[in-house]
Amino acid sequence: MRGVVGRAASASLFDLNRWPPSGRAGRFVEHFWSVRWDLRGRDPLTSTVITFPVLHITHEWGSDGPRHGFSLPNTLVHGVVERVFRTTISERGAVVGARFRPGGFTARFGRDASVLTGRVELVDDQLFGCPIDLDDDVESAAAVLDDAIAAHRAESDPTYDALTALVERIRDDDRLHRVDQVADLSPWSARTTQRVFRRYVGVPLKWVLCRYRLQQAALEIESTPDVDFADLAVRLGWYDQAHLINDFRSMLGTTPGEYADAHRA
Repeated sequence: MRGVVGRAASASLFDLNRWPPSGRAGRFVEHFWSVRWDLRGRDPLTSTVITFPVLHITHEWGSDGPRHGFSLPNTLVHGVVERVFRTTISERGAVVGARFRPGGFTARFGRDASVLTGRVELVDDQLFGCPIDLDDDVESAAAVLDDAIAAHRAESDPTYDALTALVERIRDDDRLHRVDQVADLSPWSARTTQRVFRRYVGVPLKWVLCRYRLQQAALEIESTPDVDFADLAVRLGWYDQAHLINDFRSMLGTTPGEYADAHRA
C-alpha cells in the first residue's frame, strides 16, 4: 500500500479499512478510513506513513492513553506532515478518519491549510459552525462526519476545481518532475500557483512533486528485490542517485539503502 512503511510486516497486527465518501462529501474527501487494533498483552507497535499532501479529520478512542497530546476520546484535525507520520499504538483502540483531497479542507472550511501544517489540533465548534458529537464507533462516527462535511452549501470554488485537476496531473504523470513543468500547465502565474498550493494544500508545489516521487520510490524499494537505486533515481526524475539519497534522507530520515534493509519484503 502506497505510503505505509513496512505494511507487509505489520498487516496482521491491526485492521485497516477505507471506503468512499457520499456523493456530496466526495467533493472534498478522497476516502474515509479506519484502524482498529487489540494489542493487549503484546508489545506496542510503531507505525510509519510517508504522508500525502492532504489533511485529515479523525475521531479516536481506546484504552491506550493520550494520542497526539490529547486525552481520549478526541476529535482532531491533522495538518500535512512534512517528513513522516509516526505513531505508537498499544493496548486496544480505534481511529476513524476522513482523508481530504489536496485542497479539500480549505475549500470546505475556508481555513488556510498552511497554518495547520505540522500540527494536530482539537476540532472546535467553529469548524463546522456547530458542535459535532461523534460516537466511539467506526460506522456511526463515519456517518456523522460524512453528513457534516456534506452539509456545505457554498458555491463552487473555481480555484479548488483547477487545483484538483493540477494535483491529479502531478500524481498521475510520472514525467512531471519540476516546478517549471507544472507552471506551464497551471492556469495561474508562477507566483499565484505557489500561493494557491500554500493556502489550499499547505505545502509548496516542490514538496508535492518530491513527495509523490518518494512514495513511488519507497514502494518499489519495498516490493522489488535488489532494486537498482541509480536506475530508480533517473526513472523517477532525480538527476542522479545522489539527489535521490539526499531527498530520501531529508524527507524520510533514512537513505534508500537503509530503508531497503529495514523494510524490503
